[in-house]
Amino acid sequence: MTWEYCEQWSNLLEEPMAPMSAAQAAQRHAAGKLYTAVQSSGGNGSPLLRVEVRLETGYVSVIFMDQRGRDELSCTFSVVGNRLFLQAVTFYSYGDSEECGGYAVVESLETYEFQQGGVVCRTLDEAGERHRESRSGIDVSGQWENLPDFVEYDFLIRRERS
Repeated sequence: MTWEYCEQWSNLLEEPMAPMSAAQAAQRHAAGKLYTAVQSSGGNGSPLLRVEVRLETGYVSVIFMDQRGRDELSCTFSVVGNRLFLQAVTFYSYGDSEECGGYAVVESLETYEFQQGGVVCRTLDEAGERHRESRSGIDVSGQWENLPDFVEYDFLIRRERS
């Protein structure tokens, strides 16, 4: 697996915006400034995932991409103290669409939002309708992660979470 770095990823163009070297991305990481790390299997294939980091605003996100370069699963973390709390997980469904990247129309979105106090809200947006439910008293202790060092994303890029 290889990593490349940029300021942001363009879903429409399916390419990095403002590419940068690993050294430049490491400087941005240390300063808390925005950068995106894009992982691919090498060659000219679609990226597998991207990690967006902006510690100065308390934001880290991992976006897993499907074989067509579309967002498939996103995990958004907020910085709390010196740790990360998994704030939201969103699943994207495109139905039978074969469109690629940012041109694909999302058929449904299912989002789980976690609160540190043990409340979980599930929202399903499908066919122009929104369904929302929430539960309290949920154990969210498994939603915490350590702040990553530069390029040490292994614990963040797990698809399976508790």
